[in-house]
Amino acid sequence: MKTVIWLPLALLFHLHKSQSQNIFQDIIPKKDMDEYGLALEAVFGLGLRLYALLDESSPSNFVVSPISATVIVSQLLLGAEGKFRDQLYDLLSLHGHPQHYSVHYYNRNGKNESTALPYAHIHFQLSSLIKKLQRRKTGEQFMLTQSNALFYNKDIELRSYFKKNLIQFYDSEVTPLDFNMDTSSVINNWASSHTNGLIKTILPSPPGPSTSSIFLNSIYFRAKWETPFSDTINVDEVFHVNENTNVITTYMQGLIQNILYAETSNYRVVCLPYQNNELGMYILFPNADSPYKYNSKQFIKQIDPAEVLSTISKAPLRDVVVKIPKLSLSNSLRLLEPLQRYAQFRKSAVKQTKDIVFPEDGNSIINRITDIVETFKNFTTETSTDIYLSGAAKNRNLVVSDIIQQIIFSINEEGTEAAAVTAGITDYMGGSKTVVLDRPFSFFIRHEPTLATIFWGTITDPSQN
Repeated sequence: MKTVIWLPLALLFHLHKSQSQNIFQDIIPKKDMDEYGLALEAVFGLGLRLYALLDESSPSNFVVSPISATVIVSQLLLGAEGKFRDQLYDLLSLHGHPQHYSVHYYNRNGKNESTALPYAHIHFQLSSLIKKLQRRKTGEQFMLTQSNALFYNKDIELRSYFKKNLIQFYDSEVTPLDFNMDTSSVINNWASSHTNGLIKTILPSPPGPSTSSIFLNSIYFRAKWETPFSDTINVDEVFHVNENTNVITTYMQGLIQNILYAETSNYRVVCLPYQNNELGMYILFPNADSPYKYNSKQFIKQIDPAEVLSTISKAPLRDVVVKIPKLSLSNSLRLLEPLQRYAQFRKSAVKQTKDIVFPEDGNSIINRITDIVETFKNFTTETSTDIYLSGAAKNRNLVVSDIIQQIIFSINEEGTEAAAVTAGITDYMGGSKTVVLDRPFSFFIRHEPTLATIFWGTITDPSQN
């Protein structure tokens, strides 16, 4: 089976100065914690908030990349100032006091530059995490690359340190464009070249002449299952979208030996490993008696993230017969409006949350995030807040004109070792667990050496390809 996901994503967003423990502190080595522990926390925190931020606009089948979103937020952070910079940092939900360093650039012409970098620690750590994710050894059977770009109006002069920081930390391609002309082909060509041609069009329409800037991040992911499925034993059967709606979908099925499997009072979790076990797809499946067995959004909102992490860390390895829909999905989301709502929300809600004191433990970040998420879900406004980066350009603000996320996501069988897979089902069906994903389920894909969440989403109707 191959999984292919692509996502150009340009996204969203003070810190409550809590000294709570980082939630990953006890499950990754100290040297890794020092290198990219805060980046993991940022990815986790933003991942929890994305569902609330995108709730109104998200389709029934929902796929998003928390790490891609975090990269974009951090790039915006480089050009933001004042309250909006604090809001962006708050969105990342980091614990502890922000750290500020000076960054030095040595130029060949002798005109060396030194500038203060607010929240420098997140940029250093996120840059390190990205390099870890993209590092490949000979013989590895998956591909995971990410790319960044800023397209901006040629009449705007970017500040040199903003441009250099984008390149230094995020290896961004910074390109001026004349938006009085049709520039869609330039941007679409960038998308195509960074996704092996999977995405040929990212812009729904050509940018207008008033466009100031477009931030893009792409993630290209392709991997093979550790235990492939076989198309010779695929079956077309019913998938229960809800109590009243059924659709016919193609299921892949097979026995997967010695994989993580756990049951709780609310759900089951199973991990389908990719080759070499460096990545895993974790599937959360509501129990049959759950009131949310057909409502993925409510199911995700009511589960405790800390409890899920704990369940996974303690889960035993079992032989599991898995039956999973074959999927080919695409998402296209406009994220500027959720960012504008969040900026306006923080102006209104910060007074309600700034004095909250949480216990000094690893769960306090989750409590803080979920408190703000619940407040945000009940927030409505007709006020439009312009999003601009006051520290990115000389003599003017760099307006964020568009934020687009587009994903192609497919799950297919590899189609080899058919005889061995068939025999395995016959021999081990009686002594194994069985997971039949015939109604809505949620999933996330995690990079196991770093515990970074690459993608997560929900599948409500696999026929909506």
